[in-house]
Amino acid sequence: MDMVSVRAKPTRVAELNWLAEVREFAPPLALDSPIWMREVQTKLDVAVPRGERHPCCEIGFILEGEGDAFIEGEKARFTSGDLLLIGPGVPHSVQLDRYPHRELAVFFMPTVLLEMGPLGDGAQLLRRFTTRQKIAQRMVRLPADYQKRFEHTIRQMRSDFHTRPLGWEMRLRSRLTELLLDIIQWEQKQGASAPDVQAHEDWSKLQHALAYIRRNFSEPIYATDLARATAISETRLKTLFDQTLGIPWTQFLQSYRVRQAATQLCMPGQSVTEVAMSSGFQSMSHFIRVFRKFTGTAPSSYAKNQRPLSTMPTHIATPCLTGRNNFSNEARVR
Repeated sequence: MDMVSVRAKPTRVAELNWLAEVREFAPPLALDSPIWMREVQTKLDVAVPRGERHPCCEIGFILEGEGDAFIEGEKARFTSGDLLLIGPGVPHSVQLDRYPHRELAVFFMPTVLLEMGPLGDGAQLLRRFTTRQKIAQRMVRLPADYQKRFEHTIRQMRSDFHTRPLGWEMRLRSRLTELLLDIIQWEQKQGASAPDVQAHEDWSKLQHALAYIRRNFSEPIYATDLARATAISETRLKTLFDQTLGIPWTQFLQSYRVRQAATQLCMPGQSVTEVAMSSGFQSMSHFIRVFRKFTGTAPSSYAKNQRPLSTMPTHIATPCLTGRNNFSNEARVR
């Protein structure tokens, strides 16, 4: 079946208002739980654009509903069965006009694919998200048979994510890879070129930089420190993160610290001050500002809203994995 192209067009100036309200969103991801899922159901007939960007990769699958997707300076029509492939740092929004709207989204850290090796499939799959693209490349309209298979797989992921059976994390990784390979292989069958793979040296440097951040996030980190540890210049460091992950290294560091802080805030007996200091923030005011920027709420409010571990059902590993969203007209379906 031939590829069905998404009809994209530039947005008018009046339609760019949503960019001023884009919020930073940091899904509760960590090295030991690098994949997170969100299921959204919108029932209210209020077609107000909402926008976000995040320091991770996202696959959004439209189960039901129609509307316009806004990605940076373009927009395109979406309908049920469509996919949205969003890379780190890319602002995006939707405006709904047919309800109900239901969407399943998979968020994952780039390191999930980096672990496959610098010159292997992981590099090619990651480049599908991080290269500079038009909205027509970020929206995928699969034929009916592929849509059915894709929906079956992503629903299996949702079931594993919520019930946590033995081996659920390995199955999430396996099924995520299956989804990505299906997309790229189908695109290549339609004549689309494969994403360019960066040189081995670049990927090796990036892995060194990420490892340094993981080891030292609780201490002050400056560009000179990270560049020296990675054996590259500060200019090259900036370019490396921008071209490979799509976001500045400082934003990646902030999001990593926020994720660590959010995990600690879920634990009983942790004060907000202790969490701030152990997560690498040098002042409470900075911690509160950055935490609110990524989560939409203050650390103290976030901690109060978490259920104590002692009262959690046995199939939930940590309360942070359930997450909380602040979008209007949006409810999480469990």
